[in-house]
Amino acid sequence: MKDGEYFFSKNLKYLRSQKGTEQQELAEYLGRKSGSAVSEWEKGLRIPDVGTLDMIASFFGVKLDDLMKVDLSVDNFKDVAIETVAAHAIEDLTDDEIGEVLDFIKFQKMKRQNNDK
Repeated sequence: MKDGEYFFSKNLKYLRSQKGTEQQELAEYLGRKSGSAVSEWEKGLRIPDVGTLDMIASFFGVKLDDLMKVDLSVDNFKDVAIETVAAHAIEDLTDDEIGEVLDFIKFQKMKRQNNDK
C-alpha cells in the first residue's frame, strides 16, 4: 500500500457484494434512513466517521485497519488472515506446545495428501 492509499470504498462494495447485503440494509443497520450515504462511500465521495467505520468493520467481521488499508478482494487476504489468527493462537504457547501444533499441521497435510491419491 502506498502512503495515504486507502481501500475503504472498494472494500465496502466488495464486502457488501460478498455478503449479499443491499445498500439500504447496511444503512438501516447503521441507523441511517436511506442507502445514499453508503452509495457515496462506495463511490469514494465521502467517508464515514470513525464510529461508523468501526460498526461497518464489525458488521462484515473484519478488522478496522484491514477495512481501510488492505485490498480485501485480493485472494491472498485469506492467507494473511490465517497467518494473523495463527500468530495470536500460539503467542501464549511454550516451544514444546508450538512444536506439537506444527506436528499436527504436518499430520493433517499428509493425511489430506493420502486421501487425494
